This record gives sequence, structure tokens and C-alpha cells, in this order.
Amino acid sequence: MIRLRFFQLALILVALALAANILPSTRSAAASTSNLQPPISNSPTGRLIVSAESGGAWNIFAADPNGGAWQKLAATNAPARDPAIAPDGKTIAFRSKREGTWDIYAMPATGGGATRLTRGMTYSGAPVWSPDGKKIAFESYARGDLDIWVMNADGTQAIDLTDNEKTHDYAPAWSPDGKWITFTSWRTGTQQIFVVAADCKTACKATNLSQNKFDDQEPAWSPDGSKLAFVSNRDGQRAIYVADFVTDGRNSIAPLQNARRVTFSGWDDQPAWSPDGKWLAFVSVRPTRQPIYITAADGSGIPRIVENGPTVASSVAWATDVIAGASDYSNGAPLYKEQPDLAPANSGHPYEFRRVTTIRLDSGLTKLNGRVADSLLALQTRVKQEVGYDFFALVADMFRALEYRCDNTCDTLSWHKSGRAVDTRLDYSDPRGIGGLEVVREDQQGETYWRMYLKTAAQDGTQGEPLKDAPWDFSYRARWVVGKGEGGTRKPVPYGFYVDFTELARQYGWERISSQDSEDLDWKTNKLGAEYWHYQKMHGLNWYQAMREVYAEADLKSLADWNALARAGYDPYILFLKGIPMPPAAWRWNVLGP
Repeated sequence: MIRLRFFQLALILVALALAANILPSTRSAAASTSNLQPPISNSPTGRLIVSAESGGAWNIFAADPNGGAWQKLAATNAPARDPAIAPDGKTIAFRSKREGTWDIYAMPATGGGATRLTRGMTYSGAPVWSPDGKKIAFESYARGDLDIWVMNADGTQAIDLTDNEKTHDYAPAWSPDGKWITFTSWRTGTQQIFVVAADCKTACKATNLSQNKFDDQEPAWSPDGSKLAFVSNRDGQRAIYVADFVTDGRNSIAPLQNARRVTFSGWDDQPAWSPDGKWLAFVSVRPTRQPIYITAADGSGIPRIVENGPTVASSVAWATDVIAGASDYSNGAPLYKEQPDLAPANSGHPYEFRRVTTIRLDSGLTKLNGRVADSLLALQTRVKQEVGYDFFALVADMFRALEYRCDNTCDTLSWHKSGRAVDTRLDYSDPRGIGGLEVVREDQQGETYWRMYLKTAAQDGTQGEPLKDAPWDFSYRARWVVGKGEGGTRKPVPYGFYVDFTELARQYGWERISSQDSEDLDWKTNKLGAEYWHYQKMHGLNWYQAMREVYAEADLKSLADWNALARAGYDPYILFLKGIPMPPAAWRWNVLGP
């Protein structure tokens, strides 16, 4: 399992080319890139209303789109997500779990007390206001699948607009003229954007605006109602597109026209228009963070990150006026006590391995680097609280001895040897049939990642939330009959409530890795290469630095000898990335050092 991520390889190839004088200087190359994509020259106005995670809890924040101060608006410990600003800018609707289940609430835009608007619907979320501020559209699980509902702004007279379809309909967006509600639906077998008349009362006829084989989702109307921004994978990457909305004015609607891609980050979500229609804010998902970016709505210029706030956001709205928040942003109390960041000593090592007694293996030792053990134990407790059972009671792999040698299905220079990796179970269900594990494929920046979801013990809305993405089918039939050569296929979206295990692990510093796709091990032909069960905590260290925390350097010489590893088949760039001490003959790799 020796390979390199695409973006790392690109960086290394450029640096080596510079060292060999076969590329122009970095300064001239940067100037060339700048000429191709000029930076944004003016500043967006207004205020972003963002759902973001801070200190293990999701809250609503007001943020300066130009990178100024962030303020927390929903100042409680209860989770708050999916903010939507009212047309008059005075009220924010959002979903929260303040009273046991996810419901829609409304609060003043300046922060303060919230009013509950939905009750007894198991799950309600993704509110959006009508242009006159008199109604709210939202998604709800009240009738066995996700449907699009409309209610008065005070929570009365809720109507199900899509009850005639038994597939998931979600993520509504209300047109600026008040006539239409667009939403995402699974009714064709892929995620497609549909539109329905906003004044419909029952058995509403919806029109497919996408009409393609790709996934289109999360529609957002431009302020003048002439365009929709949305998320699509039609070019092979999940990106933001803008297309024209065309109607003859008599309820005759054409499919989206003139779709053009405006972001190129690799995995972009949740577009939101600025009030003047010149800008788009969006969430850009990375393996370890999900920041908010701003880009020109026409796709020109270079997107820029919104600084000074939480690094993980899930949704964003855009308000016209500046909003004074309840308090300045801060990270809050840590989720667990982190061990000190000790630099490896010149002799010996600063940490010892610790036995973990609350986690067991069918065979092998449950030992971890003492610096990361507390965080995994805290994650074990948190997962048990969130899903209602101890998913970590048994794991597939943890500690590997220094002398352990691998075949092509694992790496001899494994993070397991540093005591900083754990492999969860590949599946889960207890003898009573409680629980379950689903994995969703996420292709980011040329790599395939997986997001793990655990089905909760309680299926009454008090734990987890509905799954909206289609899980991956790794069964033999999916991998070798239906999706031969593709590693499997997607399954239908299951009913039920799930917790995002990957998100919880990230909060405690445990990162997933991408799937293997080398000649020796390719996840599309060997499930062991999928690696969706592998999590590791690196603290920004390379592999050799992590090993030096628990082993004396003398102990590592036999394992981490550059020349011996090169003879065994390791490519030099892998050895460089792992931090293996370089011999003089490897001088070219020094150009990538500090």
C-alpha cells in the first residue's frame, strides 16, 4: 500500500523540476497563474449567517464575508443548524434539538430567545422563507420519508407538498417572485432538482429541472430569480454550477439552461447568493476541515476563504445588513484534555504506549501512543452517547509491533506502529439487530474518501438525523456483477436516523484516509483497499516524527533505513513524505524541505 496523493505528487514534481531548472521561477509561474485568474478586486457587503461546529457543538454565527469578526447568535448548548434569514432581515429560522428532536425555531437576527415552530414531526430541518416573510418551507420526516412542507411563519397550517412521492425530497428553496419552490429529490434514482408551484396544496405536480444522469442538488435562487446555483458532479467533481431558470410565465418550465461551472475546489457544497447577486458563498469540504469560501457568481477571479471563524461549516445564508451578534466567536472549552506537545528528545522518547482496557481486539493488543489515548477514549464515550451503543467495544486493528512486516494489503511503515491509528469494525449490528453502519463515497481532489454513518439505537428522532446520501454497496454482487471494475454501486437511501461517525472522529482529531488505488492494491478490485474503517491522529507530524515519540532512534534504524527501503520497493517520494532520514545521495529531495 505505497502511494501518494495527487496534490502531494503535483507539488513534488514541480519542486523537483525547479531544482533541475526545467521550469520557470515560482515568482513568474505565480504571475502567470494570476494573469489567468485575476483576484477578486472589490469586497462583498452584508453578513453571512453560518452553521458551524465549535467545541464539539453546532451553532449559528454571523460572519463578515471579508474576514472580519464572527459572532455567535444562538447562544445555547443545544445544537443549531440550517440558518435562514427572513426577508426583512430581523428573524432567523433554523433547526435545533433543544427539546429532544430536530425542530424548526425562529429567533431575532441579533440573537436571543428562540420560538419553536414545529412539533411532533420526528425531524424537521432546512427552513427557507417565502419572499413576503409570511410562510416557511422546510423538509420533514413526518410521514415516513423526507418531504417538502410549507407552514405559516408562526408554525401553523403545515402542508405536505410532496406526499405523493415516497422517495426523499429535501433542501427546499423559494423563488424571489414567490411562485416556485425548488428542491432536491431521489425520485429518479439520482439526486435531481425539481420545482413545484408554491401555492399547491395537495398532490403537487413537480417538474424535473435537471433531467440528466448526474447528481444535481442544493438549489439556490439568484436574487432576481433568473438563475439557480446548485451542486453537481457532472464534470466528475462535486462543484457549484449556475444555470438559467426559464419559464414562459404560464407555468410551463424548461430544464435548466446554460449550466456553467463556477468553482473548482474538488468538493463544494451549499451555495448562497449575495443580496446583490454578484457573489456566491459556499462550503468547501476538505478531509479535515470545511471552511466557507466567497467567489464571484460569474466564476471569474480566485475564490477566497472567510477567515477568523470555525474551520468546519455545514451551511451558509447571506443577509443584507450587518448583524450585531450576541458574543464574539471563541473555540469554547476543549472536548478532552490533550496531552502536551513535546518535541522528541535527542535520546530516548517522550511518550510510552498505553493499554486501552475499554476497547478489545479479537487478537492483538489494544495499545496507543500515550499522547493520543485520551482522545480516543473520549471519542468512544461520545459515540456511545450519540448512537446509544458502544461501537468501539471491539475494533479490527490497533497496535502493530515494530518488527511486523506487511504484504501488499498494508504498509510496513504503518501509523499503527506509532500507536496513532485504529481500524474500526467494517460493519456493525448487535445480537438484537440494533445499529448498523453505512458508508458514503466522497471523491475529493483526485482521491476517494468515505464517510461512515452509524444507525442509532433510538429511531424516534431523539438520536441522529435522516441520511440523505446514498450509501455504497460493497457486496459481492455489487462489486463483481452490477458494478464490476467500479468497486460496487450505490444503494437506495435507507430510512432511519444516523450519526456521522466521521464528523465525530474529526472533532477529536482522528482523521480518515483515502482509499488505495495502486497497482498492488486498488479498492475497486479489492475491498481491503477501501480503508473506510481506518482513522489516525497525526498532530501534524510525519510518520518518522511520530515513531520517534515512542521509540528511541536506535530502535528505528533497522526499520527506517532509506537505502534498504528503496531496495524493498519504496519510491523516494514516499520515503520523503514519511520523514525517513535521507542519505547524501538523496540530495534532490532536500529542495522540498524547510
